[in-house]
Amino acid sequence: MASYYYAVVVLSMIAFCISAGHALDCKKLQTTLYIKQSYSQDQRAVANDTVIINWVIKDGPGADANSTGHAEGLTIHANPSKNSWVTLMDMVFEGGSLAGSTLKVMGLHAGVNDGPGQWSVIGGTGELTMARGIMNYKIIKQDTNIRTFEIKTAVYYTNSEDIMA
Repeated sequence: MASYYYAVVVLSMIAFCISAGHALDCKKLQTTLYIKQSYSQDQRAVANDTVIINWVIKDGPGADANSTGHAEGLTIHANPSKNSWVTLMDMVFEGGSLAGSTLKVMGLHAGVNDGPGQWSVIGGTGELTMARGIMNYKIIKQDTNIRTFEIKTAVYYTNSEDIMA
């Protein structure tokens, strides 16, 4: 009798997984983006070691690259001895194939000499609904006026039409 019970449970779980599988279908976004951090234009201090950011997102590293959106949020100087900053931002896409979508991103970053780093993608809207993944970044240019991040993005998401159907 016990084996019958376990068989029913296992078959029920399989049936549930098959029927619920549609909601878990994922698409993948894998791309490289660039964030231009202009110290004098695209951010403003609101407190000691806290800065509101509105950095430009571009599709390439050069001056002729297209703007695709903005990284909007906060960055906080969390560890001055290591010069690391906690960054919480929405990547708001205003142009290109992702226009109208956002990614919720958070993580630490430091200076160009501290090597590459990684941010977490913890959500999204629009085309990128329920996004989750990572962004590997490295600072490819830094001087007294501007810093450029190269961001390699690997994100899984579920299209909102699939969820709302």
